[in-house]
Amino acid sequence: MDYYEDVILLFTRMSVAALAADYKDADDAYRFGDPKMPDWQFDRLEDELRVADPNHPYLVGDGVVMLGLRKNRRESFKEWYMQLPGRPIMVVQPKIDGIALALRYVDGKLTEALTKGNRSVLSWIKTVHKIPKQLRRKSIGTVEIHGEIWGFPKDSQDGRTPQRIAAVSSKQNKESGSRSSFTAYTLVGSLTNESEAMEDLRRLGFEVPDTLVCTKPSEVCKLYNQWRGGHVSERQPFNSNKFKGWPTDGVVAKVFDQRLQRKLGAGTECPNWAIALKANGIG
Repeated sequence: MDYYEDVILLFTRMSVAALAADYKDADDAYRFGDPKMPDWQFDRLEDELRVADPNHPYLVGDGVVMLGLRKNRRESFKEWYMQLPGRPIMVVQPKIDGIALALRYVDGKLTEALTKGNRSVLSWIKTVHKIPKQLRRKSIGTVEIHGEIWGFPKDSQDGRTPQRIAAVSSKQNKESGSRSSFTAYTLVGSLTNESEAMEDLRRLGFEVPDTLVCTKPSEVCKLYNQWRGGHVSERQPFNSNKFKGWPTDGVVAKVFDQRLQRKLGAGTECPNWAIALKANGIG
């Protein structure tokens, strides 16, 4: 390797290090409830780091795997959908604007609660009324549930968003608002379909999101446009048109058949069978 190659390699490493530092700083700020940039800017920063170093430890992580979602930043839903085999049936759910949470139950009893950064928040979660400490249905072995948790303000003077309240509660491992709410959207290992999986989660004692079945891609686009028409801002996440019961920053379109989901698989970044449709994305 000659001098010029050494210099190029040095600058590449410096560039990756700088990107990683910016990403870590922004990610920590978001998870601790004090975001430094809007979602679209953070997504762009994440994309740049993935291009520069797809296997960077900040992106890969360890422990419980809760992947992010592909977003309609570079392609529309229809463009993404046309790449799927066999024109599959889809479902649309609210993209809840809270923090991701993984729950682990052993023989029906809650034993662990982890954030996306694999930080245990079990002390806080045990105080959340919407999360069962014991599954309603008898269960032997380990059951893992993924979902989204968000918070309600302490009073009328508390101007924090639901996501920020949850992030602060997560950091302190105790309630920072008046209360928290949790919606489960994944029963890990389920191989039926999205509608049946939501019903299984209900039977276990969880609140689940509205799950709307779409047999045509145009139906997904219609629901997305209805949601986008009622979107106000990231600071006001309760939509006036669609999915009114949750704080949302978009909608999620998923392949209906979970066996097909498994065949489609996932990359290091996100599953190949779902896409988040955001307010400022491509329609």
